[in-house]
Amino acid sequence: MKRSERKAMMRARILRVATDMYIKADPETIEMRQLARNIGISSATLYKYFSSKQELSQAIAMRMLTKYHDMVMSYLKDQSLTFPEVAQRMQRLSKRMFSRVHIKMIDFVFRLYQNNSEVNRLFGSQSNFWRHFVARGRKEGYIADNLSDTAVFIYIDMFFQYFRNPQHMDKFKLTPQLLQQIDHELDMMFYRGLLGVNGDIEQGTK
Repeated sequence: MKRSERKAMMRARILRVATDMYIKADPETIEMRQLARNIGISSATLYKYFSSKQELSQAIAMRMLTKYHDMVMSYLKDQSLTFPEVAQRMQRLSKRMFSRVHIKMIDFVFRLYQNNSEVNRLFGSQSNFWRHFVARGRKEGYIADNLSDTAVFIYIDMFFQYFRNPQHMDKFKLTPQLLQQIDHELDMMFYRGLLGVNGDIEQGTK
């Protein structure tokens, strides 16, 4: 096995073990030496892969967001699913993530969402994800014909940019706990606004 392959495998192992720890506990309480012990490596080896806990935490958050992105993209590409079924699976996946991840990790991921350009590549209004989503909705007739693509993507961008602005979050005192509680409500309002007059994601009827 090549050295580069061994390094890639070790990095993946570190992220897998660290993610399991971060999901279950407050990330602030997890120490690098504790993580190294759980993996079975020295702290010095761990720091060769991640120079700081902040770097490791960001890599974990991006791993979680990338897995979510890849999962919902698989829904969009699955032609056996209807458009409402795709949206419903996305909502259930989001709800499951919110319910299973430690609240402090949710807070960290959300702060990364506000400040990281890589998140914009995955979920920004011009991302492949939203282009696929809108295309599926158009194809199956669930996005109202009287809504232009320009208006649809402006609408998506408004939501995306709103939650990237910390001042907007402060205005409504949107803590991670509150977001966890109203996530489904925001989803439903977003999807209904996106569909226009043509359908109801919740019921899956035209």
